Amino acid sequence: MTLDARAAARRPLHLALGGALVVATALIPSAESVAADQTSEATVPYTCPFPSGTEQVDVEVKAVLPVTARTGETIRPQDVSVAVPLPRSALTQFTALEAATLSATAELTVRNTNGEHTADASWQQLEAPEVALPPQGEGENGSENTDADGVVLTATGEVPTVAFGTPGPATLAPAGLTLTLASFAEDGAPTTPPHLTVVCAPADDEERPLARIAVRDGASPTTPAPDPATPARTRPNPPRRPSVRPPAWTRTPTGRSRTSPRRGSKRSTTRTPAAARSRSRPSGS
Repeated sequence: MTLDARAAARRPLHLALGGALVVATALIPSAESVAADQTSEATVPYTCPFPSGTEQVDVEVKAVLPVTARTGETIRPQDVSVAVPLPRSALTQFTALEAATLSATAELTVRNTNGEHTADASWQQLEAPEVALPPQGEGENGSENTDADGVVLTATGEVPTVAFGTPGPATLAPAGLTLTLASFAEDGAPTTPPHLTVVCAPADDEERPLARIAVRDGASPTTPAPDPATPARTRPNPPRRPSVRPPAWTRTPTGRSRTSPRRGSKRSTTRTPAAARSRSRPSGS
């Protein structure tokens, strides 16, 4: 059985063009944020249609979220809880079935906003354990039943990650809420019918942020480009030193000859061994 109050709710906004904001749909483990965390909470009034009539319930949403984050950084909300107080008047469907306990599965739509970009994330499969229903016709301390004699179903669980792509403020705000209520008899057997699905809508158009996160630019610093109006500095070329060629030595059959270069001419110097000189002298006779 499903009761739907979405007709009175605002149409959800989806992922904006440009990919400035990304909402993950898978529960993939990620690195923890290096920023300090904050325990955030928001109380949001909802209208929920029950078989006995429409009820207004004030739902309290809590989560641990970072105060700041870098662009593109993966953020995983921690310690998420959604506390739904149901008045006694909303429980008549279950007491008529002779139910003894009641549990719930909650699905909360969270609107993520970053600058001009908005996208909705689904925090689903949040489980609330069984709670005992007050006996029919008996209120607290044996008095007549009042709306204060209801129950509080607190759903918890893991939720998807989110990443913001634009520097500036970002918010996470609760939107639509769907409850799947399961009732059980005294012996633990499910009642007939065993489930009741109630689709709740925010009671007004006021957005009540769960958390505000300051998103800073996560890009690494880069070297600024040179100003085209500023002339580039050039280093003068150093003076060229004249190249000096070392003396060239050549060997001849009679000795060693050294040739020293000169501008426009060459000079050859020949050294003759002493023995050769003595043989070349004319005799005294």
